[in-house]
Amino acid sequence: MAAGGLDMDGTIAIVEEALRLHAKGEAIAPKKSSILWSDDLDSDERLGRVMAMPAYVGGDLDVIGMKWIPSVPDNATRGLPRGIGVVLLADRETGLPIALLDGTVVSAMRTGAIGGIAARALANPGSSVATILGAGVQARTQLMALERTLALEEVRVHDVVAGRAEAFCERERRGGFRLTPVDDPAEACAGSAVVVAATMADAPFVPPEWLDAGSVFISISSLDPTVELIAACDVWVTDVWEHETGHHSRPFARALTAGVVTREQVVQLGDLLLGNAPGRTAEDQRIFVSPVGLGIEDVAEAWRVVRRAQELGIGTPLRLWERPVWT
Repeated sequence: MAAGGLDMDGTIAIVEEALRLHAKGEAIAPKKSSILWSDDLDSDERLGRVMAMPAYVGGDLDVIGMKWIPSVPDNATRGLPRGIGVVLLADRETGLPIALLDGTVVSAMRTGAIGGIAARALANPGSSVATILGAGVQARTQLMALERTLALEEVRVHDVVAGRAEAFCERERRGGFRLTPVDDPAEACAGSAVVVAATMADAPFVPPEWLDAGSVFISISSLDPTVELIAACDVWVTDVWEHETGHHSRPFARALTAGVVTREQVVQLGDLLLGNAPGRTAEDQRIFVSPVGLGIEDVAEAWRVVRRAQELGIGTPLRLWERPVWT
């Protein structure tokens, strides 16, 4: 953490840069390789998964890398994070490894940053009330990002586990805005300008009636929004369509199967940041955002942390070999 792993301002900036580079064709994000333990829609939430996410990020970053991250839902009972990742970075010209670092915080931070980036780009000016569904690790980084991108007066938090939202609000409370635990999720969403879902729900449960006109719904987790909610929105946004629809439980994959949206109707976040695609065009539009998460975000964020560590002289040098066995 001494190298800036919890610097959300830095994370937001580098993730935005990675998205812009991808939209300009200067980053490469191959599809994720996944190990799934079942084909059931709720497999990730019940059984977990393993993902390998290679990427190249160009521009001034010019780095290649890969995040490897198993997700184990039962890890909370072991006192461990659900997702435990590592990131390998390598030199683009030689392929030599540059760094191997923990990807658990990197992954959580870049995911939080995406929520904040989407909120800043798509919420109505002056939006001051947000809701977070779920009070786990992702709620912490979503809150970190939202407080930096919105002029917050209140953040409401709901969790299905009794007492968890209260504990979250007590732990995360700081000056500048109210943190309010709310038992009823519909009540938590009512009147909220931005709703972020970051739960382990094993079935869709958020209907369109919960969202006010003009609100933004950001689906960090997969199964929370119903297809009816997606259909009732006016603007649809993702990070990269092919990645989002490549996993059958993701919201846009379900909406595509149901015939609710088409590729042409969905804006990619990088294009929005570059000004190449419209986002909100009317105050009363309801906007649905589903960012599945990309390897370019992990690689860019990890490289930001590594470069800061190099500046500070932090880290343990490792030797791959004395000399190569074959050339």
